[in-house]
Amino acid sequence: MKDVDIHIVHNVKEQQQTFAIRRSVFMQEFQVSLALEFDGLDEDAVHFILLYKKKPIGCARLRTTEKGVKLERIAVLKPYRGKGFGTCIVNYLLNYCHEKKYRTVYLYSQIFARGFYEKFNFQPKGDLFEEAGLMHIAMEKTL
Repeated sequence: MKDVDIHIVHNVKEQQQTFAIRRSVFMQEFQVSLALEFDGLDEDAVHFILLYKKKPIGCARLRTTEKGVKLERIAVLKPYRGKGFGTCIVNYLLNYCHEKKYRTVYLYSQIFARGFYEKFNFQPKGDLFEEAGLMHIAMEKTL
């Protein structure tokens, strides 16, 4: 996609930009509490920022767990949704995981986004569950 730059967060300014996107999407739109959104795990994660025409509009974080690598906090600001930016960031994350030779990639999808992740061949695992007041489903993919 033209004018898109996705990369690992390099500095405090970019980290603050990703946190601002998360506050806008998760806290303001989805009413997730500050304590749940900023769960103390950011220091253990690799953070990514999506810039469109040099403007920060999307983000994600990736954490290694006992189950594999977990994609988290994938967000695109509302005015930019439905334009392919979410696909760009997920493809970037999957390529990053492939390069790092991770075998299992998983995420907890909000139920409305399940079909989006299925396009990347993520498969649902287990039952629906509530997290942060929102219904989710665990999804997994083997690279």
